[in-house]
Order: sequence, then structure tokens, then C-alpha cells
Amino acid sequence: MDASNRTRGLFASRRAVAVAALICIGLILISANIVIGRWGNWRLDLTADRLYTLSPGTLHTLARIDEPITLRFYYSNRLGNEAPAYGVYAQRVRELLAQYVAAAKGKLRLEAYDPQPFSNVEDRAMAFGLQGVPLDTAGDRVYFGLAATNSTDDQQIISFFQPERERFLEYDLTKLIHSLAVPKKSVIGLISSLPLEGDMMAMMRGRPSHPTVVLEQLRQLDKVETLGTDIDAIPADVDVLMLVHPQNLPPKTLFAIDQFVLNGGKALIFVDPHSEMQETQPNGTAPPGVSTGSDLVPLFRAWGFKMLPGVVAGDRSNAQQVEVPVPGRGEETIDYIAWLDLKAANLNRSDMITADLSHLTMASAGILEPLPGAKTNFEPLVWTSPDSTKIAVEKLGGLPDVAGLLADFKPDDKSYTLAAHVTGPAQSAFPAGPPDAAKPKMSKPGDIPAAQPPTAGTWLKQARASINVVVVADSDILDDRTWVQSQNFFGQRVIVPFANNGDFVADAVDVLAGGEDLVGLRSRGTAARPFEVVDEFQRKAQARYSAEEHALEQKLKATEAKLAGLTGKDQTETPANLSPEQTKAVAQFRLDILQTRRQLRDVQAALRSNIQRLQEGLEFLDIAMIPIIVAVIAVVVGVVRMRRRRRRIAEV
Repeated sequence: MDASNRTRGLFASRRAVAVAALICIGLILISANIVIGRWGNWRLDLTADRLYTLSPGTLHTLARIDEPITLRFYYSNRLGNEAPAYGVYAQRVRELLAQYVAAAKGKLRLEAYDPQPFSNVEDRAMAFGLQGVPLDTAGDRVYFGLAATNSTDDQQIISFFQPERERFLEYDLTKLIHSLAVPKKSVIGLISSLPLEGDMMAMMRGRPSHPTVVLEQLRQLDKVETLGTDIDAIPADVDVLMLVHPQNLPPKTLFAIDQFVLNGGKALIFVDPHSEMQETQPNGTAPPGVSTGSDLVPLFRAWGFKMLPGVVAGDRSNAQQVEVPVPGRGEETIDYIAWLDLKAANLNRSDMITADLSHLTMASAGILEPLPGAKTNFEPLVWTSPDSTKIAVEKLGGLPDVAGLLADFKPDDKSYTLAAHVTGPAQSAFPAGPPDAAKPKMSKPGDIPAAQPPTAGTWLKQARASINVVVVADSDILDDRTWVQSQNFFGQRVIVPFANNGDFVADAVDVLAGGEDLVGLRSRGTAARPFEVVDEFQRKAQARYSAEEHALEQKLKATEAKLAGLTGKDQTETPANLSPEQTKAVAQFRLDILQTRRQLRDVQAALRSNIQRLQEGLEFLDIAMIPIIVAVIAVVVGVVRMRRRRRRIAEV
């Protein structure tokens, strides 16, 4: 009896200690949260993309605020009650705004409002230009936006926080603050033979047309001046010269670009061996039927590199999957090795332009190489995987044979550079001086040209200092179809990126222009999160079966053509006027067709079966494996504890 009482007392004391320990732990956690919330902004961020940690670019932008900025956050609580997903996102926005305010050390002031229908708060939200969204048939509108103003009454807004853009939240907020804290905009001089401003023919016919998203984004933070393709000099106020698919530039314009770069000007250049944007959207400067390629051979040679002529890079490991029509079977998904889906492993992590990007898409991109003996530094920014090859441009015009390109693919076991950052000493591409077209002409008295060409004897034979040029062997990286989806949200055009193409351009402009505030935060969470194991398995399986599938398809087409030659259009009936040998051949052709189709189905079934087994295995790991492991651990712990308890009771 005494032993039993002592055992119960021992267990009671242990339970009391455990309860007391839990209470103490709870009090410690509550106290720590109170202290951190009152006197600090500390948090431990263990997410893969550091989603809850302000980037260095954001912190630098906040440190540059000279005069206070007021943030007015308009959020209708009714929206969160009716649509919980918006409520969760609104809490995320509030938390991030609170982090901004804490990091700004008094330079940011946050005000939160709940606009009610027909109230003064709603009137102010509408006056700022925030978007009200009808929540029901009664017509009452709800708001979820931000208006920011500085001491000089400059204003920036986010009209409505889209949950689809949650991955870009920090970029949107920092861009808004940057526009108010740093009002001076960089000047971008644009020379382009592509319709980046929109389809002019469509606008002339009264159809809506928008500038490319890349151009719209650049204009949010920078001043873009469109320059002609027949100019004598680059205007002096240009900070970054942006050349897009420069075709057939006259010598005087090439000389102007040469002198601009040698004189310390920064250049962002997009050339292309085959511009699909030009092929699908021809315009006055690039009409149908002309070459779709562009290059700056004399300038690139002087700067120490070249783009390989007449070829594009094909990459099986980073190929985009496209829907290809197959006769008799509808559409099938297949890798298009000329359209590239480049991940973090294909981007330079040591250059500020691509350091924090994680996903770029390109179409029929060219290959860049440094020249032997060049004095400039050729630093690759974007490259293919070693599972790559060179594809002749002629194979990509019109409707390319996607399946044939994949079936004929043979890797070169070499990575190819698609974009590069070129710096260092360089010579002029015009060692003999300005071409005749670039020499100054007599002007009327009183004329003041906007930009003067260099006079005789003032041109540079070599760079004053290190040149600074970013070159990309693809112009389709700027095409909206390559990297964004456009949606209509209650009459407003909403752009949802699925790649970092626009971020790459904006980062390049920022770095070249000397401002790196926004670099390092644009790509936060922007990368698509594909199932890399499934994609890799799918790619390998498809590569293994594609050659056999392509051969069977060719055999099937050839046999059907032979059968049609004997029977005509109606291949189901055998004409009565055929000889016995022809009749036998028709029967054999039909048998061959049936056997080929059966083999083709077997190949496709094998591919689907392998992928299905992988999918089922992953589903088992995701759904069942973790609970099984937890259950096994719980059982083992329970058994061990029971044995210990029995041993203690036996000892007592």
C-alpha cells in the first residue's frame, strides 16, 4: 500500500513539474513576443526565398528617404469577411508595411483606413485613384490599395493589391517608395526596329494596342526617349543607350554608338539571329520578307566578342514544352529545344544584374563568344546547360518541325553564352575616323542641334575608361508572349509575370545607370516552382522515346502515302481494277499501318506509364510517407516510455 502511494505521489509530482514547465514556456514565449513587438523588429525567416526579410535594396531605399513619406493603406474589412483569401493577403501586406515603417526609423508614417460606402474615407480613396471593386449586386465597392505621398505632394499608388502578385509584393512597395524618395529618373535612349511601342497598324485601324510590358515598366521609374535609327550622335542626357534588334543601321549611327560607349556611355543591346517577334509582328521598319536577324559586327569586334552567325542555341535540358498538332491524334506536348526555360543554374550569381533572378525565358536565342586576344572582360550572364547544340536559323522559319528538332538532337556537351556583361579597355570600330555620313554638315545661322556629332579631330580612338556594355543575343526576351500573362480585372489590365524577363531588363538598366536600390528584390518569389524531379524524369523519358516515336510517325506517313497512291483518297476500299500484285501490296500496306500504329501506341503508353509510376510514387511520399514515419516514431516512443514506466514501478 505504501509503495502504491509513493508511486502515485511520484507520478503526481512529475505531472506537476511538467505542467509548471509548460506554463513557464508559455509565459516566456508571450513575454518574448511583447518585448520584440515593442522594442524591436526581429524575426527568424526560414523560407527558401527569404520572403519575410527585407532585401538590401529595400533597406538602401529606405535609408535614402530625406523627407517623410506617408503611406495610406485602404482596406475594406468586408472584403476579408466575404473572401478569406484576401483577408490573409491583407494581413501579409500589413505586416510587410509595418516592417518598412520600423526599418525607415521615422521617415515613413503608416495610416490604415476601412472605407465604408459613401463615406469621406471612400471619397479620399477614389480621389487617390484607388480601384473599388463591386462585391455584390447592390453595387457597394470594397478597396484594397495603397496611396503614398511625400512632402512635395508627389503621389504614387497601388490601385488594388492582387493576390496573384503576392510574390512581387516587396518589389511593388519598394518601387513605390523609391519613386517618391528618388525623384530623378534615369534617361534611356531607345533605338529599336521592333514595335515595342505597340502595333501601329492596329492603332491606325482603331484597334487597341499597348506598348510592351518591358517598356511600360521602364517608364514607371525611368524616362525613355525614342531615338531614330538615322542619327549623328547620342543626346548628352542619355544615361543608358538601349538598342533592340538593330538592323541595317547607317555608318554614322554606328559611329555615334561607338563614340558614346568609348566616352563612358552605358549600353544595353539586344541582337538576335532570328527575331520571332519581327516574324509575327512585321512593321514599317521591318516588313515581311526581310531578314529576321540583327547584329553589330564591327562594334562587337572592336569590343572583343562576337555573335555566331546563322545559328541559335538549342538546349534539351531547358527546353520549353509546347503543344504540337499530330495528324490523327490531336495535340501532344513535346520539348521545343529552341525555346528556353532557364533556371537559376543558368544565371550568373556574382553579377548584380542576374544575382537574384531565378527564371528567364528566351526564344531562338543566339550564341555569344569572346574573341581570342580580346582586352575586354567577357562575363557571361546567362548560359545554356551542357546538353545543348547549335541549330541553323533556316530550320526555325515559319512553322518549325519541333518533333524533328528533338529527334535529331545531338548534344555538343558545351554550355553556350546567351547574354554577357562586357567591360574593360576597347578600341574604336572606326580607326580611320568618322565615316563621311557622320561628318558635321553646315547648318543655318541660329540653328541649335539637339545633339552634335563629333567634329574632325575630336573623336576617340580608344575608350576614355572601361566600357560598360550588356549584350543579349535574343530580342524575343522582350516580347510579352514570352514572359507575362495579361488578365482583365473589372476593366483593368492586370499583368502577371511567370518569368523574370522584365526584371532582367530593369536590373540591367539600374546597374548600368549606377543605381542598385531595386536590384536584389525584384525576383523575390517570382520564380515558378515547377516539380523539378517530375520535369527532369519527363524530359529524359521523352528524349528516350521521341526518336523512336518520330521514326514510327515517318514510317506511318510513308506507308499511308504509298497506300493512297494505289487506292486514291478512299483508303478503306480496294479498287476493283488492281492487279493481284497491287491488291496484295494494298493488303500488306494496311497491315503495316496497323502494326506501326500499334507500335506507336506502345511507345506512347510506355512513356505515360513511366510518368504515372513516378507520379504515384511522389503522391505516396507526399501523402502517406510522412504520417507513417510520424506514427512509427510515436509507437516507438510510446513503447520505450511504457517499458521505462514498468521498470520504475518494478523498482519501487
